[in-house]
Formats: sequence, C-alpha cells, structure tokens
Amino acid sequence: MSSQSHELTHKVLTGIDEAYWQWDLVNESIFYSAQLMKILGYENKEKIGTSVIWEKHLDRNTLEDVHSKIQQHLKGEIDRIDITIPIVNHQGHKLWLHAVGKVVEHIDGRASLMFGTVKDVTETKNMIVQLKKQNDWLMLAERISNSGHWRFDIQSATLDWSAEVFRIHGLTNKSIVPTFDKAVDVLLAKDRAKFRTSFHNAIHQQQPFYLKTALTQPSGKKIKVEVIAEVERDSNGVALAVFGVYKDITRSEDLFEKLKLLAMVNFTIKVPIFFIDDNDNVVYQDISPHHDGISGVLFNYINFSITEYMEFKKLAKEQGQIKENNVSFDKYTTVFDLSVTYEADEGIYIWIVENVTDKFRTEQQQVISNRLALLGNTFGNVSHDINNVLGVALGAIEMLEIKFSRGEDISDYIDRVKNAIDKGKDVTERLLAFTRRPTVKVVSFDPIQDIFDNQYLFKQLLLSTIKITFNFKPMHCLINFPQGEFINILLNLVLNAQDAIQEKGLSGHIEISANLLDNNRLEIHVKDSGIGIEKENLTKIFDPFYSSKSVNKGNGIGLANVYSTMYKHNGLIQVEGYGALGGAHFTLVFKCKVLIEKFLAKEPKSNSLRYKNTNILVLDDEVSIAEFVALFLESKGANVVVANNKKELIDRINSDIGFDIFITDMILPDLSGKEAVNLVMEKFPDINVFSISGYIAIEDRSWDYPVLRKPFNSKELAEFLAM
Repeated sequence: MSSQSHELTHKVLTGIDEAYWQWDLVNESIFYSAQLMKILGYENKEKIGTSVIWEKHLDRNTLEDVHSKIQQHLKGEIDRIDITIPIVNHQGHKLWLHAVGKVVEHIDGRASLMFGTVKDVTETKNMIVQLKKQNDWLMLAERISNSGHWRFDIQSATLDWSAEVFRIHGLTNKSIVPTFDKAVDVLLAKDRAKFRTSFHNAIHQQQPFYLKTALTQPSGKKIKVEVIAEVERDSNGVALAVFGVYKDITRSEDLFEKLKLLAMVNFTIKVPIFFIDDNDNVVYQDISPHHDGISGVLFNYINFSITEYMEFKKLAKEQGQIKENNVSFDKYTTVFDLSVTYEADEGIYIWIVENVTDKFRTEQQQVISNRLALLGNTFGNVSHDINNVLGVALGAIEMLEIKFSRGEDISDYIDRVKNAIDKGKDVTERLLAFTRRPTVKVVSFDPIQDIFDNQYLFKQLLLSTIKITFNFKPMHCLINFPQGEFINILLNLVLNAQDAIQEKGLSGHIEISANLLDNNRLEIHVKDSGIGIEKENLTKIFDPFYSSKSVNKGNGIGLANVYSTMYKHNGLIQVEGYGALGGAHFTLVFKCKVLIEKFLAKEPKSNSLRYKNTNILVLDDEVSIAEFVALFLESKGANVVVANNKKELIDRINSDIGFDIFITDMILPDLSGKEAVNLVMEKFPDINVFSISGYIAIEDRSWDYPVLRKPFNSKELAEFLAM
C-alpha cells in the first residue's frame, strides 16, 4: 500500500470518527489516531509511539493474551486479530474495547504493516453483564420461592415455561414442547373446566385469575400448586399474552395444621419464628406476635447474606440444632440470639430469632464501666508504682551526671535506669491489657496460630523470673469467637498465674498447651506453678468481685468477665486447683472445625542477628529511637538509613539504595504506618516489614506485620527481629 493510500485511509477514518491504529512492523512504530488516544484518556490528538503504551492500560494476563493473538496472526494460524479486552484508561476508568487488526502489507514475504480499528463497547458489555445478573437473580428467586413463570402468546397460541415450571411438572426442559392442552390435562379433573374458563376470560375479557389446584407428574406423584395469571396488553389495550406464575405449595399445605400448633407455642416464646423447607420455600411465617408485614420475611428481619444463610442451614442439618448468641451480620449495628432447628422428618428448618441489640449494648457498656470503676479503685496504687519508677530513674540519672563529671565508672547506674524503665513498662502493659475495649466481632480463625502470633506479647507482660512455654502438637482447626477477646482471655489467665506464682515466690513456670478431642472440641490449657486454689474456693472464683489474692492484687472482675465471655460464645471454662505444675490448671473448651492439614508453628529463630551488608530503612518521628535502632543494627553489620517524616521517607526510597528490610513506627504525625508501608512496597514489593509502636490494639487484625511495643531495649529488639 502506498503512502498516498495510507494518508487517504487516515482522512476517511478520521472523517467518520473511527478509532484506529497502524503498526509499522519494520520500524516498530505505531500510529494511534486521535479518536483512539481520546478513548485511552489522553488528549484528542494523533500520536506515533510504540506498543509500550498498552502496558500502562492492560493487566499482565490480558497483555499476554493480546500478544498471543498477534503471534497467531503473524504465523498465519488465524486470518485476523479479533478480541474484546478490559482496560483502565489514563483517568482510571475501566472500559471494554473491541479491537480488530490485520496485516495489510508484506515486504519480501514478511509482514511489514498491520492495520486495525478499536471500538468502545463498555456500555454493551455492561448491559450484557447486567442482563445476565438479572436472569441469574430471577432463577435464584424462583428456586428459593419454589415457583416458576410461564407465558402464553395469544397470536401464535404458543406456551413458554421457565425451568422451574418444568421441574414442578416433573419434566426436563427438553422432554416436551409445552402446550396449553398438555398443561391442562395434568390438572385435577374437577379443576380443568374452571382453569379453561378462567383462561378464556383472561384472553377475551382481560381478567386476571387465581387458582389453587393440583397436578399429576408422569411418576404419578401429586403436586399441589397455586396459579396466578395477569394479562399483558399493548399500548392500545389489546391483549397480547397471558403471563403467570406456578408455585409448588405441596409441603406448606400438608403441614399447615401442624404449623398452627407450633405457632401457638411461639406465642408463648414471644419472638419471631420462621418455617422454611429444604428447598428454601417459606412454608409458614406469619406467626409472630410481633409480625408487622415488613419484618415477616426472614431476610428482612435479619440482614445476613445468602452464603451465611446456607452455612446456618448446613450446620443445623448436621447437628440437628445450632444456637448462636450475640451474632451480627452488619458490624454489630444489630445483634441477635439465633436458633435453627432441623426437623428431619418434615424437612423443615425452624428459625427462632430475637433482636437483642439493646441488651447487648447495655452489657458491653457494663463491661466498660466495670473496667473504668476498677481503674478508679486502683489508680492510687498505679500512681505510686509509676512515681517509684520515675524516682529511681531520675535519681540514677543525677548520679550518672555526678559520676561522669568525676570520670568514675557509671555502668551500675545505667543498669538502674534500664531496670526502672522496664518496671514502668510492666505497669503500662498491665493497664493496656486490662483497659482495652473488648472486641465483639465473631470471626473464624486458627487459635493456635493466634497464640503463636502473639507469644511475644505474653513474654513482654511477664517478669523475667517467670518462664512461659508453648506446648502444641501438630494440629490445625478453626473456632468462631471474637479474636481479640480470645487473646485477652489468655492474657487474663497468664497474669493471674503470674500473681499466683508471686504469692509463692519470685520465680515460676507457666505453660500454655492444646489438644483436640474426638467430638470436634479444642482444649486450651493454662497451667502454672503458683500457690494453687483450695477446693472450697473453686466454686467461687468466677463470681464477680470474689478474689483469693492478697490485698490490692485483685478484685474478682477478671475471671468473672472470662466466664461470661466464654458462656456467651458457646465456650466452656474449667479449673483444677492443683495441676501438673503444682498450681492452678485452667481449661478453655471451644467447638472447632478440624482441617485436614497439620499445623505446627515454628519456634522463634535464633537471637543472633546476621545483617551484614543488609540495607535497612528505619522510619520513626522520635529521633532518639530511630538513632538507637540504627546504631544497634549498624553494630551488627547492617547498612542503615533513617527517616523521621514523610518527606524524608520519600527521599530515601527514591535514592539509589535497594532496601531489604523496613522498620516503621505505626503512628506518625504526617502519615500512618499503613501509608508508609504502601509507599515503600510500591518501590520494593518484596521487602520485609517490621513495626514498632507505643500503641497496640491487639484485636486489630488488619495490620499484617509483627509489632514491638515501645519502650524496648537492645535484647528485646534482637529477639523481635529474629522472629
């Protein structure tokens, strides 16, 4: 094709506002028309460039698919490129494009010029997707309601059935061609004449009709149905078709009297109850004394998803009955007590649901109030402990100044300051562990993994003289429980164990272990070597405000809250006064789902750090902390770069250094830890991330990286980075 022909083609296509491209395969250059550049979100101006521009707008899989089509065409396997692809244009809008291309010129037998057009088919594609969704929704609605639709075209006298109508008639979609006579012949003999009359009136007098009858399937089985019909008219009021719905009401009719009796029981329960069969048909529901016409449907009353609904059905069918207390499906805007019972003989699920939102909020507020009250009672002791810590630290620092000015050895006073800070940290850890607001969202998680993920927190809370061990056999199971509350319960038991050990002496041992029972139950054991619990006190320890500890060491709130939380979430807590380690032995029991694969968390890595020639980026707005971390890591052979704010962070990651590890504070004045990690991982997607913070909400599972709580010393930093 000559250059004059090319120019003429360009003019014609530009004149009809066609988006096109022309690829010079010899010189590897592509001509993009102004219309095509506009679709891609750029200036409405033609451009000559390369194929690289498409890498900005196509994902990897789509790009590979396009390259494959091009290669197939160049090899002669297909006569042209014809493909519909998703893109993201320059403005970030998602579009669908239909591209057609073909080689139009060869030089010495080799393809030299390719030409193609592009059309924006986003609107058409979205319409197809929406129509498919609507059709899927209609089919799902018919299946759930056990009903199907039909349409009789008056002019052609043809009848069409949906798949569900075929099923109600006991037929497959391809077994017969439905006709009016065949539809009538299977009805009860006494109702056929009535059906024909109603149908005649619908066509000639445009009267809708309703009929309750029965039909006989080819197998001889009788199915009770209700038929509802309306007349479809044109703009002039002329009848075009009769449109109707078939609904299988066999089960609801057979069980109607029985359900009346069950409904009478419900009037004594005074909560909504719903009867739904195996096929998700609502058999009977208008039986609640609180029925208001709006909440009479289960999905209107309790706003869970289809997936959650099906999971409850599955569990109820397996277990006969399930009960869930304080369950929510909208982030605890509403809270329910829920019971689902499966009556196998009748194939009926009985759903009893009670909205307990107000009661739940009152209980949660009471928990918070109890903790605040306890803080008020113990604030004097806490203030005394903190003042002691500050007094020791201040006195030691002043002695450091004096000794340093005299040129004397100051190592003993440095140790005093460090020990004072460690004691102060222990006080704040106890306060944080106690005052955290309880997590209420029930999630499914692996408790063994959760314990190992938080083992560093357990070690931080305990005195250095108390040893804690984690003893688990290979296992992998899931429990449904508030994840943050699970760890809070264990922290409570561990801190109680520490107090019991201190009642006996300075040092001791705490062990956390687990085992699976045959009936899908998981046991978590917390044992200690403390003073134990006398037999006469075992029945009292879960009572509110009862405490067997020494004065000023407890007020009986902790174990009462543990017992209440376990009970509300279908768990169990047991206690032995004297166990294998000599002290108390607490056992937490959970329902669990055992998974096939075995899991055993790895022991922490060696504390010896080997970071020689490793590039590490440290971000913290506290200059002294950042410098301390950097100095420590540099002493281990690492190359460390420090940033104290967002601007410095951006400068560091845009430098020529390729970083291997990123250590960041979680809360900074000008950006969050998550924002910092996102910035760094854009440049270094495989970088290892660690975090440090003075604020930790252990129930926040959205943070995917290990966290070290401030303040910390070099030994704790080494152990943390070796995990």
